[in-house]
Amino acid sequence: MKKTALWASLLGFVGLAVGLLGMNVGLGNTPVLGLDLKGGLSVIYSTKQPADAEQLVIVRDLMRGQLENFGIAEPDVRVEGVNIIVDLPGVSDQQAAFDALQVSGIVALRPVVQCQAGTAVADPPDGEAPDDGPAEEGSLGGGSTPVMPMGFANRTRSTPSTVPADPATDSTPVDTPVDTPVDSVPVDSVPVDAPVDAIPAGQEVLPYPGAGQICLVGPSGGSGEVFAQGSAAAAIDQSTGQWVVNVDLRPEGEAVWNSIARQCFSATALCPSQQLAIVLDDVIQSAPVVRTDNFQGSVQISGAFSETEVRSLARVLNRGAFPVPVEQQRVETVSATAGKDSLNAAVIAGLIGVAATLLFMIAYYRRLSVVILGGLVVWGMTVFSLAVFVSRATNYALTLAGATGIIVAVGVTVDTYVVFFERLKDEQRQGRTMRNAAPRSFAATWRTIVSADLVSLLASLILFWLSVGSVKGFALYLGLTTVCDLLVCYFVVRPAVYLLADTGWLDRRHKADDMIAGVSA
Repeated sequence: MKKTALWASLLGFVGLAVGLLGMNVGLGNTPVLGLDLKGGLSVIYSTKQPADAEQLVIVRDLMRGQLENFGIAEPDVRVEGVNIIVDLPGVSDQQAAFDALQVSGIVALRPVVQCQAGTAVADPPDGEAPDDGPAEEGSLGGGSTPVMPMGFANRTRSTPSTVPADPATDSTPVDTPVDTPVDSVPVDSVPVDAPVDAIPAGQEVLPYPGAGQICLVGPSGGSGEVFAQGSAAAAIDQSTGQWVVNVDLRPEGEAVWNSIARQCFSATALCPSQQLAIVLDDVIQSAPVVRTDNFQGSVQISGAFSETEVRSLARVLNRGAFPVPVEQQRVETVSATAGKDSLNAAVIAGLIGVAATLLFMIAYYRRLSVVILGGLVVWGMTVFSLAVFVSRATNYALTLAGATGIIVAVGVTVDTYVVFFERLKDEQRQGRTMRNAAPRSFAATWRTIVSADLVSLLASLILFWLSVGSVKGFALYLGLTTVCDLLVCYFVVRPAVYLLADTGWLDRRHKADDMIAGVSA
């Protein structure tokens, strides 16, 4: 092989590794550390009612998905007995994390009878007499019987609407525009001339904070389980340029949803407002107007939404698949000092292992140990830059398990040198010079090196796929470092050995300084 190509390979890869390392150091970028290395929060949740193992696993998976959507690095969510443990490493916005885990209720779908401006007023504390005076306009009076004040307030905020996610596949005409003011919603059958002084069984007055209203809603016609688990997502409608929420219906939930939708679309006595409330924890999250009575596989909720609002609504709909409500029991803070001690211990253990390995390699391979040392330095720089990128671009922080995977990978990398250099010993014993032995040895051992690394890579992929939490971090970094080993071996070690062999420096052997121990002159 031409020296120009060898130098290009060697200097190109080394330059790339040095450049990436210099950029990260200059910008102050370091790998994002996990809970066990950086400290953070550990939150314990329990179910409000008895739950089996399958239900706990569903809750665990959904909670992990919620946290990852918030961008929290490698949340460790696991089931321990009847509790669910959530570890949040290095959380800067604790409230956002808690909001992502507020899963105490199950989404209910309730038809809206009527709404008006106002907010609900809580019942008086125990022991205090209720206020028998007239209810203030736009609020819910105290006492044992809630009262809906008369009339609707004039509003200009648009009411969200539900339409099939792909209107082209549905033949039902949609005549009403998406942005329908609240006071233009058809309410001819609602007796707004008088207060509702007695709420029928099954109906309830609930707050609708997003619209600044209180609404009289009917009995629940279904739960969030009609939606496919985790399918709700925020998107931009290409035809209108507005933010919308698209969510898929479960096959068994489509009939339930369409049954409720038909009642609201037809403005029956059960749903005269044509609005369907999405309720979580007795609070209306959204009350879209139903635009069709036939939804096929999916639903789109549109309106005058901001990006934040649609993403929040999508999270609410995804929570609807929680089989049991849960509540927060305890929050524990993991000391960053303890994490720093763990990191220092891991680094020291890794350095001791690498130093011991290098001493052995230097004693055994003598001059070729220069290649080993240089290769490990380049490998280390590449692994560091890759760890910075992965931990910042994904939810997988560098945990103690990940650091263990990197230390284990040092052994995999050293095996690469052993396989290559042992073949060099055999070629030299047969009387060949290093210039001839180097390319022959690499050609003969490259397939073996690739096969060995592929076994390690496949093992890490399978482990990453099947495991969760910190074990997944171990598998991830073991796989990444194995890929780095293959790259460094081909682009750095191979040309370095070829170039050194071509100079004849590796052929200069003396009794006190053999190139390879055990090989006589």
